[in-house]
Amino acid sequence: MKLFTYATSPYARKVRMALDYKGVSYEPFERCYSLDRKEDLRCVSLRAEVPTLVLDDGRTITDSTIISEYIEEVYPEPPLYPKDPYERARVRTIEDLCDRSFDAVGFGFWLSVLREQAPESQAMKQAAADELRRLLAVLERELGDRNFFCGEVSLADFAAICYVPGAKTMGVNLGEFARLQAWTGRMRRISVVAADQERIGKAMAELRSIADEFEGPDGRVHWRDSRLEWPIRHGFIDLVAREFHAGKMMFPPDAS
Repeated sequence: MKLFTYATSPYARKVRMALDYKGVSYEPFERCYSLDRKEDLRCVSLRAEVPTLVLDDGRTITDSTIISEYIEEVYPEPPLYPKDPYERARVRTIEDLCDRSFDAVGFGFWLSVLREQAPESQAMKQAAADELRRLLAVLERELGDRNFFCGEVSLADFAAICYVPGAKTMGVNLGEFARLQAWTGRMRRISVVAADQERIGKAMAELRSIADEFEGPDGRVHWRDSRLEWPIRHGFIDLVAREFHAGKMMFPPDAS
């Protein structure tokens, strides 16, 4: 199998950790079409997005949640989802919270860094930090006294570890959330998580600026669904409008 992945994509990171956790063999291809415009990814994914899994017979599966469910069905051990139906639903709920809400907050924060000269920049940073605290509080409650979110290690943990450690960068002290802080330490002792942390650390060290992570060769930024909702919901619609009218927004599959 081939996995189109990207070291800083939380969606791709989640899938890669899941594959590694199950001991599934695959060949990784580092791609981010919105940044590198490499056509091999566009040829296998209508939205030109990672992760995309290419099976040995050439069939493809896209979307991190769908790929994860496929992996679980084909390679059931060790499990990514609990046997209990309610706990399985909790896995999906936590994963969705990460995929939508945490991702949107992080996008809003780093967009404000990229557009630091914009009049909304500081207010956007503060709004992102405030919402991040609320989201971390949700995870703190969900974790409770458990070692992991749903008993044993699950997809919920792999989804959350892609976001929780970033709190410090956004000015939020993870020490405010003692259970999550302890959970982060436990997660980092898992070999596949440690390998993921090493990959993202190396990728971030190689960045010259935040623009390298956000802007493609034509200067456009990759937007979609919840990432667009977030600034509008917080009242930063003027910034969104300026980005649109300046031709700085890209929506998949319009990635050419």
